[in-house]
Amino acid sequence: MEDHPSEAKQSAFGQLSTLSDVQEVAEAIIGVLSDLFTDHEPKTESEQRVLFVVSASLERGGTGVDEIDRVLREEYLGFDERPRAGWEVEISFGEVVDLAQVLVASKERPATQIARSSALEMIVRDETPHSALTAATGTRTVHKVQTSGGEYTVTVGPPSADLLLCLALRRSGFERLAVFDRQRMFGFLMEQEQQRGLAEGATARVSARRLLNVMAQPELLSLRLEGPRGVDRAELEQLATAFRVRLAYESDVVLAPVLDVNRLDKSPSQPRFIRQLYFRAQEFVEAIGQGAPTGFMGDRLLGRPTVADEELSLRYLRAIAASDPFAAFMGYYHVLEYQMEEAWFDSLHKRVAAAGGALQRPADDIRSAASAAARLLGIREKEVRFTELRALQALLEGRLDLQGLTADLSRHHDGAVDYFAAGSLPFVEVQQLDLTSTHDSAGRMRLKGEIARRIYTVRCAITHSKASSSRYSPYTDDLYLGREIPLVRVAAEQLLIPADQRF
Repeated sequence: MEDHPSEAKQSAFGQLSTLSDVQEVAEAIIGVLSDLFTDHEPKTESEQRVLFVVSASLERGGTGVDEIDRVLREEYLGFDERPRAGWEVEISFGEVVDLAQVLVASKERPATQIARSSALEMIVRDETPHSALTAATGTRTVHKVQTSGGEYTVTVGPPSADLLLCLALRRSGFERLAVFDRQRMFGFLMEQEQQRGLAEGATARVSARRLLNVMAQPELLSLRLEGPRGVDRAELEQLATAFRVRLAYESDVVLAPVLDVNRLDKSPSQPRFIRQLYFRAQEFVEAIGQGAPTGFMGDRLLGRPTVADEELSLRYLRAIAASDPFAAFMGYYHVLEYQMEEAWFDSLHKRVAAAGGALQRPADDIRSAASAAARLLGIREKEVRFTELRALQALLEGRLDLQGLTADLSRHHDGAVDYFAAGSLPFVEVQQLDLTSTHDSAGRMRLKGEIARRIYTVRCAITHSKASSSRYSPYTDDLYLGREIPLVRVAAEQLLIPADQRF
């Protein structure tokens, strides 16, 4: 336990731990605590526990460069809002190993959840659409739930220290430790000094677990279930969902599961196309360099307004404003859907004309044109009858600009083109799209048809929830669904914005 954290911990952007080995995870836990308490040379006591002295690395100088260490030490010691005692934070080897075993055992679970014997804890987000009688931030609500299998305890409140460490270990990037608030720790220790009457230079001790609970970001919320001994984990998961449903039924309180460990503060949304940011970048850079106001997105237009159908325009605006991937995808799809029937008929009309016939547009139901078209073409009606997929393919074959689509995706979302070429979805099998190859006329038409099929396949998976079919699961699949949105969005925009007005 005296060794420094493993190489996994040293990575600048990767996870602090792969959660693959108990020893490696235990070392990573010590590394996290070293960073949080700013003591990178913790001591051991009686071969039973590790002791961290809060801010010891700042006081002793941790860079090895005298000039830098002197400045750091002077800045810290001259800071008024800091603890005055020498606070020792302790954690036993047994606690570290026990937690490491829990995290390794929870490796296959979502990165925002941990499981113990007969217990399950998960990060949730309060998405309640009202604020009537809401619980105060940081409070815990405990429910005793009776089931046929016995009594369960359900706790809604701040995450446990164990789950907080799990989040830190499984996050990536410089924000990986942002689940903790060091200033909250300072405030707590100063309160303790006042209550205990501790003077400058006195020594005091506190448990790491208690301090971690204090340091939790106040907006984090967890749902913890504890059941009878030996309860199956699947039963805990089912009860967690059943509890959230009952809570919503009785009070309109929505506790949504959080599955993306790097997006704890908000739910996955649609990728944004802030086109002005790209085209006005030089303007902003120059303004910043001159110390002048930089303006803001939308303070002027780079193109002239285009008059479009009112309903179509409002559907597009609603799609842009959508806060969740489901609503966004369906909003853009509705823009495409608006002209599908006309596109299907126009395609059928051209096909009949190419065969030497003349197809009249029906006065009532446009779909009834399939019967006359089949007769004129000498084929069975089912080969030309209206289906939504055929209509979407006809629409995109006639209106989609492949070069513009690829340029838009490449310019505004790194990796998007590669994703559509090779990426897959967990909830439905989709057509892979080669957007970068040079295609002849037939190849371009085929690719447009494949794009239509992919959009339509995703649309069916998210609008239908038949148990017998592939389907999207709310919350669980939101992150994956969000990646599909740029394709349907750009296709919809090409219907709305004339070619000479697009960037």
